[in-house]
Amino acid sequence: MKMKKNKSLKDNIEDQVASSMDDVKSGYKDAEEKTLEAVSSAKDSVVTWVEEGVSNIKEGTHHLMDDAKETYDKTAKSIDKNVKHGLRQYNVKAQEFADKVPGVGDTVIRYPWVAITVSLLIGIALGFFLKPRRRA
Repeated sequence: MKMKKNKSLKDNIEDQVASSMDDVKSGYKDAEEKTLEAVSSAKDSVVTWVEEGVSNIKEGTHHLMDDAKETYDKTAKSIDKNVKHGLRQYNVKAQEFADKVPGVGDTVIRYPWVAITVSLLIGIALGFFLKPRRRA
């Protein structure tokens, strides 16, 4: 910077210092604005990244839940089918037994609690006799 001839040295120095201070202030403002822009951009990027991650997790969770429901439905249908088949076989055998032994069918029809009690006692007795023995 050139000094003006009609100003004193002190005035020229003050003008140059004031000019330098203005330059520094504008530099700080530019740096502050750029910093705020960078922080805002980084914040937006992080928010987008987190939202995409959460969306992917939700999608994966829904997929797993759908698979679990489908597997549960298939298993329940299979079990239901097998149980019904087993009950049909049991009913056929029970009917054959009732037909062979005279009087049992009428007794079971009149007194179903007797048949249930006898069946329970036979089951307990079989469980007692067929359970493995403990080793000493």
